[in-house]
Amino acid sequence: MEVWDLQDESPRDEELLRGLEHIAQMDPMFSLESFLEEAKDTFFKVQAAWSKRDMGPVREKLTEEMFQVLQSQLDEMRSQGRINRLENLALRSVEPIEAWQEAGQDFITLKIEASLLDYYVDESGRLISGSDTEPVKFQEYWTFTRPVGPNPWRLSAISQG
Repeated sequence: MEVWDLQDESPRDEELLRGLEHIAQMDPMFSLESFLEEAKDTFFKVQAAWSKRDMGPVREKLTEEMFQVLQSQLDEMRSQGRINRLENLALRSVEPIEAWQEAGQDFITLKIEASLLDYYVDESGRLISGSDTEPVKFQEYWTFTRPVGPNPWRLSAISQG
């Protein structure tokens, strides 16, 4: 079993460690490092799909509910003739903040800090809002889930920091 070392062992860190240990008990092949690499990959792929206004290529990385939420937001933007451009994406940090099991599911929530160019253009490419030259920093919380055991992780929720 992998042993996780968190810098300051606050009660919140102890809960996180307990949650990760429970996940590893049901999946001895679980590795936090591998999970984080997969989550980063999903982050970049979801951002790219969002910019292309098509979540289809990442559907297998999302729960059905998350796919429906994101695709409906994109469909609404498409009906308004708007495109949300996300460029020069740089991950600043990705850290697990919660891990638990509930109703036969594993869950891990990550705090993601990143920066990027985030702006909207119309169908002709004309800038509508945001800046295509000034990066913005942002923080989001991404929750991944899977059936307990060695199953694929899927993004189930995104909330703003």
